[in-house]
Amino acid sequence: MKNWKKAIALVASAAALVSVAACGSSNAGGSSDSGKKTVGFVAVGPEGGFRTANEKDIQKAFEDAGFDLTYSPTQNNDQQKQIQAFNKFVNDEVDAIILSSTEDSGWDDSLKKAAEAEIPVFTVDRNVDVKDAEAKKAIVAHIGPSNVWCGEQAAEFVNKNFPDGANGFILEGPAGLSVVKDRGTGWGNKVASNVKVLESQSANWSTDEAKTVTAGLLDNPQFIFAQNDEMGLGAAQAVDAAGLKGKVKIITIDGTKNALQALVDGDLSYVIEYNPIFGKETAQAVKDYLDGKTVEKDIEIESKTFE
Repeated sequence: MKNWKKAIALVASAAALVSVAACGSSNAGGSSDSGKKTVGFVAVGPEGGFRTANEKDIQKAFEDAGFDLTYSPTQNNDQQKQIQAFNKFVNDEVDAIILSSTEDSGWDDSLKKAAEAEIPVFTVDRNVDVKDAEAKKAIVAHIGPSNVWCGEQAAEFVNKNFPDGANGFILEGPAGLSVVKDRGTGWGNKVASNVKVLESQSANWSTDEAKTVTAGLLDNPQFIFAQNDEMGLGAAQAVDAAGLKGKVKIITIDGTKNALQALVDGDLSYVIEYNPIFGKETAQAVKDYLDGKTVEKDIEIESKTFE
């Protein structure tokens, strides 16, 4: 594999951002006492290597850009806590809100409140599915890598490696997330007709759950497509325990250091980076909008693949 040491170093440097101290909470009510613009960050919180690197990077970027940012993570994908935090930011009249949602639906009422208060909202990583026309007006832009592209890369890898067709299964994230839907859409866009998915089952982004699920599905699959690295690593453990290492191709998405090392070690076959480092792009989009400049509706962050 080409330049794998460089690849690991690059991802390790990104992951090192997890050690950066989080920004402190800002004063509520528009510009803070320091004169800085205030931004509320409705975040997912602890969920794995990608999430930690991503949210630390966003916090650091806003600090570097001179904003007062309040970081509000939830726990266990609790959407109600996210909605409460979002509504509080609206009531506090912050200058902008960053939203990384646990679920893609259920945001219409909160976004309508933001629109009425003329508070711009920027979605990051995960899109939201908004039906209400007024609610849609609150969202200025979405910033993040393309989940559809990630799914397409997984399908094309399987097509290339199994030109005569293959059987396998997919390990998905929690139901109801746009990221899960989009990665599945990308897969469906590109997968060859002679590639058969025998089972699609959620392992909730978890290494342990993926190991258990995979152990129950190892009826001679030729590939496993895990929608994130943690699940792929769990699948690799089950495959190794069954004596099938090297006989089943495992594809994962994220590009964490552990996944790239597993790729080097032969436990994984293909790692699709889902680049977590887009804090600067997010902070710049917010700054540009607040300065009266035009901001693109979809700011796609470039990612890479490794094999």
